[in-house]
Amino acid sequence: METLLTDAGPLVALLNHRDEYHAWAREQFAHLTSPLLTCEGAITEASYLLQADGLPPCGVVELVERGIVKIQFAFASNHNRVLSLMKKYADTPMDFVDACLVTMTEAKRDCRLLTLDSDFQIYRRFERQAIPLIVPAK
Repeated sequence: METLLTDAGPLVALLNHRDEYHAWAREQFAHLTSPLLTCEGAITEASYLLQADGLPPCGVVELVERGIVKIQFAFASNHNRVLSLMKKYADTPMDFVDACLVTMTEAKRDCRLLTLDSDFQIYRRFERQAIPLIVPAK
């Protein structure tokens, strides 16, 4: 069974009706049959971005509480890989959340990542493998 992961962008788009990708995010979330997996950093980032847009940041935590999103990443067990990725992609630059999510794609081989971040088209899992993405059509 394919696992779906999410970055912060789709969470923000879902909860912010003014976001240009709101309709796309609603469509993605409407078809979920199991929780989207993410890392705590993505929850933090999404909460911050919602608050910066004048929206309640608790909406993201409510998605976790309702079981729509599940936090499933242990940084303590993966810090070496996260650091390695951040150093490898320092010129992009790769932020902490992106490194955590790439690491998650390596742990969940049969997965796809919902994202609005074009940098994930540059990043590689297992050093050379493109990350399977779900992105809005351009």
